[in-house]
Amino acid sequence: MLKGFKDFISRGNVIDLAVAVVIGAAFTGLVTAFTQNVVQPLIDRIGAGPEAEYGILRIPLGGDQYVDLNAVLSAGINFLIVAAVIYFVIVVPFKKLKERDKKVDSTETELTLLTEIRDLLRANETAGPAGKHGNTATPPDHSE
Repeated sequence: MLKGFKDFISRGNVIDLAVAVVIGAAFTGLVTAFTQNVVQPLIDRIGAGPEAEYGILRIPLGGDQYVDLNAVLSAGINFLIVAAVIYFVIVVPFKKLKERDKKVDSTETELTLLTEIRDLLRANETAGPAGKHGNTATPPDHSE
């Protein structure tokens, strides 16, 4: 049981995921600070300020209760910033890396196929005249 857990942890994906979660949490704190200290004051300015009882983006419900659309807009902007950074910093480079690896894999497959063809041609040459017409060698199966 412990061996299975050790194998699971040491695969690498779990460690990468743990690093991503820690970095994501730190980055979310950075974006939240930016949103609260830069974006939210700008939204409050447009909506007549955070202390205004009848601001454009605040709907009073009576007493000291209100619907704060400023907070919803700020959370939406926060989400868009995090999503954009994750997309452009993680997803796009990962896709490019994956495409490059796929090209390398196809090149290796082509190289392997050409090597096998060369080896078959050499085998036919060494088989002599009977090998040209009476070749019993079976070609490799590339249907995988």
